[in-house]
Amino acid sequence: MLVENITDLLIFAHVVKQGSLSAAGRDLGYSAAVVSKRLQRLEERLGTRLVNRSTRKLGITEEGARYHEYCVRVLAELEEAEALITKGSRQPKGTLRVTVPAAFGRLHIAPLVPKFLRRYPELRLSLHLSDGIVDIIEDGYDVAVRIGEMKDSNLVVRHLGIDHRFVVATPSYLAKHGAPSCPEDLLQCNALLFANPAPLDQWQFVDGEGVIHSIRVSGNFETNNCEALREAIMADLGIALRPAWDVWRDIQNGSLKVLLPDYTPPSFNIQAVYPSRRHLSQKVRVFIDLLQEVFGDTPYWEKE
Repeated sequence: MLVENITDLLIFAHVVKQGSLSAAGRDLGYSAAVVSKRLQRLEERLGTRLVNRSTRKLGITEEGARYHEYCVRVLAELEEAEALITKGSRQPKGTLRVTVPAAFGRLHIAPLVPKFLRRYPELRLSLHLSDGIVDIIEDGYDVAVRIGEMKDSNLVVRHLGIDHRFVVATPSYLAKHGAPSCPEDLLQCNALLFANPAPLDQWQFVDGEGVIHSIRVSGNFETNNCEALREAIMADLGIALRPAWDVWRDIQNGSLKVLLPDYTPPSFNIQAVYPSRRHLSQKVRVFIDLLQEVFGDTPYWEKE
Protein backbone atom coordinates (compact mmCIF):
# COMPACT_ATOMS: atom_id res chain seq x y z
CA MET A 1 0.00 0.00 0.00
CA LEU A 2 2.83 2.42 0.87
CA VAL A 3 4.51 1.87 -2.52
CA GLU A 4 1.19 2.47 -4.30
CA ASN A 5 0.64 5.66 -2.31
CA ILE A 6 4.08 6.94 -3.29
CA THR A 7 3.34 6.14 -6.94
CA ASP A 8 0.13 8.15 -6.66
CA LEU A 9 2.10 11.08 -5.29
CA LEU A 10 4.54 10.79 -8.19
CA ILE A 11 1.70 10.72 -10.70
CA PHE A 12 0.03 13.74 -9.11
CA ALA A 13 3.31 15.69 -9.13
CA HIS A 14 3.80 14.95 -12.84
CA VAL A 15 0.21 15.91 -13.64
CA VAL A 16 0.75 19.29 -12.00
CA LYS A 17 4.12 19.73 -13.71
CA GLN A 18 2.85 18.83 -17.20
CA GLY A 19 -0.69 20.22 -16.88
CA SER A 20 -1.99 17.17 -18.72
CA LEU A 21 -2.94 13.59 -17.87
CA SER A 22 -1.59 12.22 -21.14
CA ALA A 23 1.72 14.14 -20.85
CA ALA A 24 2.16 12.93 -17.28
CA GLY A 25 1.45 9.39 -18.49
CA ARG A 26 4.08 9.64 -21.22
CA ASP A 27 6.62 10.82 -18.63
CA LEU A 28 5.93 7.82 -16.41
CA GLY A 29 5.04 5.13 -18.94
CA TYR A 30 1.31 4.97 -18.09
CA SER A 31 -1.76 5.52 -20.24
CA ALA A 32 -3.90 8.61 -19.65
CA ALA A 33 -6.65 6.31 -18.37
CA VAL A 34 -4.36 4.83 -15.71
CA VAL A 35 -3.16 8.29 -14.67
CA SER A 36 -6.77 9.48 -14.37
CA LYS A 37 -7.74 6.44 -12.30
CA ARG A 38 -4.78 6.80 -9.92
CA LEU A 39 -5.42 10.53 -9.53
CA GLN A 40 -9.07 9.85 -8.75
CA ARG A 41 -8.07 7.22 -6.19
CA LEU A 42 -5.75 9.71 -4.49
CA GLU A 43 -8.52 12.30 -4.33
CA GLU A 44 -10.95 9.75 -2.87
CA ARG A 45 -8.43 8.75 -0.23
CA LEU A 46 -7.87 12.41 0.73
CA GLY A 47 -11.55 13.32 0.50
CA THR A 48 -10.91 16.41 -1.61
CA ARG A 49 -10.50 17.42 -5.24
CA LEU A 50 -6.90 18.17 -6.17
CA VAL A 51 -7.34 19.00 -9.86
CA ASN A 52 -10.23 20.50 -11.79
CA ARG A 53 -10.58 18.70 -15.11
CA SER A 54 -12.07 20.04 -18.35
CA THR A 55 -11.90 18.96 -21.98
CA ARG A 56 -9.26 21.62 -22.68
CA LYS A 57 -7.07 21.87 -19.62
CA LEU A 58 -6.42 20.95 -16.00
CA GLY A 59 -6.40 23.42 -13.14
CA ILE A 60 -4.99 22.71 -9.70
CA THR A 61 -7.29 23.53 -6.78
CA GLU A 62 -6.25 25.47 -3.68
CA GLU A 63 -6.13 22.21 -1.71
CA GLY A 64 -4.21 20.60 -4.54
CA ALA A 65 -1.62 23.38 -4.54
CA ARG A 66 -0.99 22.95 -0.81
CA TYR A 67 -0.80 19.16 -1.15
CA HIS A 68 1.55 19.48 -4.12
CA GLU A 69 4.10 21.34 -1.97
CA TYR A 70 4.22 18.38 0.42
CA CYS A 71 4.37 15.87 -2.43
CA VAL A 72 7.39 17.56 -4.00
CA ARG A 73 9.14 17.71 -0.64
CA VAL A 74 8.47 14.03 0.17
CA LEU A 75 9.56 12.82 -3.26
CA ALA A 76 12.72 14.93 -3.13
CA GLU A 77 13.62 13.53 0.30
CA LEU A 78 13.12 9.97 -0.97
CA GLU A 79 15.25 10.67 -4.03
CA GLU A 80 18.00 12.17 -1.87
CA ALA A 81 17.92 9.19 0.52
CA GLU A 82 18.15 6.76 -2.39
CA ALA A 83 21.06 8.70 -3.90
CA LEU A 84 22.83 8.66 -0.55
CA ILE A 85 22.63 4.86 -0.38
CA THR A 86 23.37 4.02 -4.00
CA LYS A 87 26.25 6.47 -4.37
CA GLY A 88 27.66 6.10 -0.88
CA SER A 89 30.35 3.65 -1.91
CA ARG A 90 31.61 5.72 -4.87
CA GLN A 91 34.10 8.56 -4.80
CA PRO A 92 32.64 11.89 -5.99
CA LYS A 93 34.22 13.20 -9.19
CA GLY A 94 34.25 16.35 -11.29
CA THR A 95 34.52 20.03 -10.41
CA LEU A 96 32.78 21.53 -7.40
CA ARG A 97 32.23 25.30 -7.69
CA VAL A 98 31.79 27.06 -4.33
CA THR A 99 31.31 30.75 -3.55
CA VAL A 100 31.73 32.19 -0.04
CA PRO A 101 32.10 35.64 1.61
CA ALA A 102 35.72 36.71 1.29
CA ALA A 103 36.88 37.03 4.90
CA PHE A 104 34.77 34.15 6.19
CA GLY A 105 36.07 31.99 3.36
CA ARG A 106 39.69 32.86 4.06
CA LEU A 107 39.37 32.20 7.79
CA HIS A 108 37.03 29.21 7.91
CA ILE A 109 36.63 27.59 4.48
CA ALA A 110 40.12 27.78 2.93
CA PRO A 111 41.71 25.90 5.88
CA LEU A 112 39.36 22.98 5.13
CA VAL A 113 40.48 22.64 1.50
CA PRO A 114 43.45 20.28 2.13
CA LYS A 115 41.31 17.98 4.28
CA PHE A 116 38.51 18.00 1.72
CA LEU A 117 40.74 17.24 -1.28
CA ARG A 118 42.68 14.54 0.56
CA ARG A 119 39.40 12.92 1.50
CA TYR A 120 38.03 13.16 -2.07
CA PRO A 121 41.08 13.01 -4.38
CA GLU A 122 39.01 12.68 -7.57
CA LEU A 123 37.33 16.05 -7.01
CA ARG A 124 38.52 19.43 -8.28
CA LEU A 125 37.49 22.37 -6.08
CA SER A 126 36.97 25.87 -7.46
CA LEU A 127 36.64 28.26 -4.50
CA HIS A 128 35.41 31.80 -5.16
CA LEU A 129 35.87 34.39 -2.39
CA SER A 130 33.71 37.50 -2.78
CA ASP A 131 31.56 39.86 -0.75
CA GLY A 132 29.59 40.77 -3.87
CA ILE A 133 26.07 39.54 -4.61
CA VAL A 134 26.36 36.25 -6.47
CA ASP A 135 23.49 34.51 -8.25
CA ILE A 136 24.62 30.93 -7.79
CA ILE A 137 22.21 29.56 -10.39
CA GLU A 138 22.97 32.11 -13.10
CA ASP A 139 26.71 32.07 -12.36
CA GLY A 140 26.90 28.29 -12.28
CA TYR A 141 27.92 27.63 -8.67
CA ASP A 142 27.08 24.33 -7.03
CA VAL A 143 26.91 25.64 -3.48
CA ALA A 144 27.37 28.90 -1.57
CA VAL A 145 27.94 29.93 2.01
CA ARG A 146 25.81 32.93 2.92
CA ILE A 147 25.53 35.09 6.01
CA GLY A 148 22.33 37.02 6.64
CA GLU A 149 18.73 36.95 5.57
CA MET A 150 17.79 34.51 2.82
CA LYS A 151 15.75 36.18 0.09
CA ASP A 152 15.78 33.44 -2.55
CA SER A 153 13.14 30.89 -1.55
CA ASN A 154 14.19 28.60 -4.43
CA LEU A 155 17.43 27.68 -2.68
CA VAL A 156 17.77 24.78 -0.26
CA VAL A 157 19.32 25.84 3.05
CA ARG A 158 21.59 23.95 5.47
CA HIS A 159 22.24 25.73 8.77
CA LEU A 160 25.92 26.06 9.77
CA GLY A 161 25.89 28.47 12.70
CA ILE A 162 24.94 31.89 14.09
CA ASP A 163 26.79 35.08 13.23
CA HIS A 164 26.91 36.83 16.62
CA ARG A 165 28.34 40.34 16.59
CA PHE A 166 30.18 42.52 19.10
CA VAL A 167 31.35 46.11 19.38
CA VAL A 168 35.12 45.90 19.94
CA ALA A 169 38.15 48.11 20.44
CA THR A 170 41.73 47.72 21.59
CA PRO A 171 42.62 48.26 25.26
CA SER A 172 44.94 51.12 24.27
CA TYR A 173 42.15 52.93 22.36
CA LEU A 174 39.88 52.56 25.39
CA ALA A 175 42.59 53.77 27.77
CA LYS A 176 42.92 56.94 25.68
CA HIS A 177 39.27 57.62 24.83
CA GLY A 178 37.24 55.73 27.41
CA ALA A 179 34.69 52.96 26.93
CA PRO A 180 31.03 53.63 26.03
CA SER A 181 28.57 52.58 28.72
CA CYS A 182 25.42 52.71 26.58
CA PRO A 183 24.70 52.76 22.83
CA GLU A 184 24.13 56.53 22.85
CA ASP A 185 27.76 57.01 23.91
CA LEU A 186 28.78 55.65 20.50
CA LEU A 187 27.91 59.05 19.05
CA GLN A 188 31.13 60.34 20.64
CA CYS A 189 33.28 57.47 19.32
CA ASN A 190 35.21 57.11 16.09
CA ALA A 191 33.39 54.23 14.38
CA LEU A 192 35.29 52.20 11.80
CA LEU A 193 32.78 51.01 9.23
CA PHE A 194 32.39 48.06 6.92
CA ALA A 195 30.90 49.16 3.58
CA ASN A 196 29.02 46.62 1.47
CA PRO A 197 28.57 48.60 -0.70
CA ALA A 198 27.28 51.51 1.45
CA PRO A 199 28.75 52.09 4.92
CA LEU A 200 26.89 50.06 7.56
CA ASP A 201 26.52 52.98 9.97
CA GLN A 202 23.14 52.19 11.53
CA TRP A 203 23.94 50.04 14.57
CA GLN A 204 21.11 48.43 16.53
CA PHE A 205 21.09 46.90 20.00
CA VAL A 206 18.54 45.27 22.27
CA ASP A 207 18.89 45.83 26.01
CA GLY A 208 17.89 43.48 28.83
CA GLU A 209 14.33 44.82 28.82
CA GLY A 210 13.88 44.26 25.11
CA VAL A 211 14.18 47.94 24.17
CA ILE A 212 15.76 48.54 20.76
CA HIS A 213 18.46 51.22 20.52
CA SER A 214 19.25 52.37 16.97
CA ILE A 215 22.31 54.59 16.63
CA ARG A 216 23.74 56.18 13.49
CA VAL A 217 27.48 56.15 14.10
CA SER A 218 30.22 57.96 12.19
CA GLY A 219 33.98 57.87 11.84
CA ASN A 220 36.95 58.65 9.63
CA PHE A 221 37.45 55.24 8.00
CA GLU A 222 35.33 52.83 5.97
CA THR A 223 36.25 49.86 3.79
CA ASN A 224 34.71 46.92 1.98
CA ASN A 225 37.57 44.66 3.10
CA CYS A 226 37.47 42.85 6.44
CA GLU A 227 41.25 42.53 6.68
CA ALA A 228 41.72 46.27 6.15
CA LEU A 229 39.07 47.00 8.78
CA ARG A 230 40.77 44.70 11.28
CA GLU A 231 44.11 46.45 10.66
CA ALA A 232 42.48 49.79 11.45
CA ILE A 233 40.96 48.45 14.66
CA MET A 234 44.25 46.94 15.82
CA ALA A 235 46.02 50.25 15.06
CA ASP A 236 43.87 51.94 17.75
CA LEU A 237 41.98 54.08 15.24
CA GLY A 238 38.51 53.46 16.70
CA ILE A 239 35.77 50.99 17.53
CA ALA A 240 33.94 48.60 15.21
CA LEU A 241 30.98 46.22 15.07
CA ARG A 242 32.40 42.85 14.07
CA PRO A 243 31.23 39.24 13.80
CA ALA A 244 32.52 36.72 16.34
CA TRP A 245 33.95 34.53 13.57
CA ASP A 246 36.27 37.40 12.57
CA VAL A 247 37.58 38.56 15.96
CA TRP A 248 37.12 35.64 18.35
CA ARG A 249 40.86 34.97 18.70
CA ASP A 250 41.61 38.66 19.31
CA ILE A 251 38.96 38.71 22.04
CA GLN A 252 40.29 35.46 23.47
CA ASN A 253 43.90 36.67 23.73
CA GLY A 254 42.96 40.12 25.03
CA SER A 255 43.95 42.09 21.93
CA LEU A 256 40.36 43.34 21.67
CA LYS A 257 37.78 44.12 24.34
CA VAL A 258 34.03 43.59 23.94
CA LEU A 259 32.08 46.78 24.64
CA LEU A 260 28.47 47.24 25.75
CA PRO A 261 28.05 43.66 27.03
CA ASP A 262 24.52 44.44 28.30
CA TYR A 263 23.35 45.41 24.80
CA THR A 264 22.99 42.80 22.07
CA PRO A 265 23.41 43.58 18.35
CA PRO A 266 21.32 41.57 15.85
CA SER A 267 22.69 38.18 14.85
CA PHE A 268 22.42 36.43 11.50
CA ASN A 269 22.35 32.88 10.20
CA ILE A 270 25.37 31.30 8.53
CA GLN A 271 24.08 28.90 5.89
CA ALA A 272 25.13 26.65 3.07
CA VAL A 273 22.72 26.95 0.14
CA TYR A 274 22.33 25.13 -3.13
CA PRO A 275 19.80 25.33 -5.97
CA SER A 276 17.68 22.23 -5.43
CA ARG A 277 17.42 19.09 -3.38
CA ARG A 278 16.36 17.15 -6.49
CA HIS A 279 19.28 15.27 -8.07
CA LEU A 280 21.62 16.62 -5.39
CA SER A 281 25.06 15.61 -6.56
CA GLN A 282 27.34 13.65 -4.30
CA LYS A 283 30.05 16.30 -4.58
CA VAL A 284 27.72 18.94 -3.09
CA ARG A 285 26.54 16.57 -0.38
CA VAL A 286 30.03 15.65 0.82
CA PHE A 287 31.12 19.30 0.90
CA ILE A 288 28.14 20.36 3.02
CA ASP A 289 28.59 17.30 5.23
CA LEU A 290 32.18 18.38 5.88
CA LEU A 291 31.10 21.90 6.84
CA GLN A 292 28.52 20.55 9.27
CA GLU A 293 31.06 18.06 10.62
CA VAL A 294 33.62 20.80 11.32
CA PHE A 295 31.26 23.52 12.55
CA GLY A 296 28.96 21.19 14.49
CA ASP A 297 25.90 22.39 16.41
CA THR A 298 27.97 25.25 17.85
CA PRO A 299 30.85 26.55 15.68
CA TYR A 300 34.30 26.40 17.25
CA TRP A 301 34.69 30.18 17.37
CA GLU A 302 31.70 30.26 19.75
CA LYS A 303 33.23 27.65 22.07
CA GLU A 304 36.75 28.96 22.60
